[in-house]
Amino acid sequence: MAYREITIIDAPSQAFTTTLAGKRCDFVVNYSTWADRWSFDLDVEGVRVLSGRKIVLGVDLLQPFGLGIGSLIAAPWGDDEVEPGRTELPSGRVRLFHYDPAEVAA
Repeated sequence: MAYREITIIDAPSQAFTTTLAGKRCDFVVNYSTWADRWSFDLDVEGVRVLSGRKIVLGVDLLQPFGLGIGSLIAAPWGDDEVEPGRTELPSGRVRLFHYDPAEVAA
């Protein structure tokens, strides 16, 4: 199964645009010190479809919403079972992967 990694940089608030399944996707990713957790807002083709979606491990973060842009899954990388806290996403100890809808259905 083919996937693409979405890189989170070492900044507590960041915005970027990428193409997922042929659609323009604008992400705003934020880290909450209170929750010790990352979350994101997502616009697809200029329309806000998600706000404050927590990044949790092993869950398809997009599936419940039927957006047609595939799956987005956070997974630990390496030997440690870690949560996506402040340093884990930027350091690569937790990684965010996108799977195209055609790959998910296969």
